[in-house]
Amino acid sequence: MADQPTNTVPNTSTLSRRSVLLTGAAGVAASTLIGRSIEARDVRGDVVIERRYVDCRYGQIHAHIARPLDPAKQTQNPILCFHPSPASGWYYRDLIADLGKDRIAIAIDTPGYGESDRPPAVPEMSGYSGAMADALASLGFGSGKNYAKIDLLGYHTGCLIAVDLAIEHPDLVRRLCLVAVPYYDNEDRQQEMLDRQNRAAYTEKGERVFEMWDRTVKRRAENVTLAQAIKIFQERLRGGDKEWWAYQSVFTYPSVERFPMITQPLALLNPHGVLYQETLDAARDNPNATLVDLPQLSHGVFSVGSDIIATETRKVLDGPV
Repeated sequence: MADQPTNTVPNTSTLSRRSVLLTGAAGVAASTLIGRSIEARDVRGDVVIERRYVDCRYGQIHAHIARPLDPAKQTQNPILCFHPSPASGWYYRDLIADLGKDRIAIAIDTPGYGESDRPPAVPEMSGYSGAMADALASLGFGSGKNYAKIDLLGYHTGCLIAVDLAIEHPDLVRRLCLVAVPYYDNEDRQQEMLDRQNRAAYTEKGERVFEMWDRTVKRRAENVTLAQAIKIFQERLRGGDKEWWAYQSVFTYPSVERFPMITQPLALLNPHGVLYQETLDAARDNPNATLVDLPQLSHGVFSVGSDIIATETRKVLDGPV
């Protein structure tokens, strides 16, 4: 039952500002999304991508939701994607357009990033994952709701949000697919990464803006287009001078203790770039995980290799348990 959407018809409710429920009608073939669009729908071939706001403990969360135009093609389990910091759900627009050919695929803005409301103080990882659980409940996921379970995909920061959500809500998460895992197995390494974070305030001189432009646009990875890099730059700016908040949660997360608590099937996708060794370390310490080597990808993974990630993700999520 967990591998496919359930066949219940939900009772809709009204949420606050720009909210919407993700609902299913009787049978997979009739499943659909209801609610009010924020802007015109983005139709890519047989897939439509819409934007929604739903409630969470920190206010409102913004989500990009892809689905097949033909409800009869919605045959696979839904998936929720968590972006790296300090990006936003826009990072996954190409990925969810691909995955949305046969399932609901959601890319969500982490609280404090993109268009999601910011928490009042730096959250621990449990705060981020708890907000995602809130959003999923608002979207109609969970026991006795429209969909019993959802699959998760994370990249960098998004990996640990997915892990914490899976541990704390095993009744909500079916499988996990983690790409480039920030798995730090000693406190010295964590402290080193914390010390690297720029926590300076913005000034009129704009040093931080120019630094981000240089890192994101001028020194972008090979084959990442100028348009792609500029969009990533724009989304990164939304984090403001609080962009480091999620890193605080990442570099203090007790991964060595937490990862063995995962009970769901877990796959680690490992591009040959940043976090390559850390992902190998995660696989070493979690022998039940499936390690997928991706030597053809290094940097700019979701800009230049979104189709590869989508293919490998399908193999992991759509195969037998």
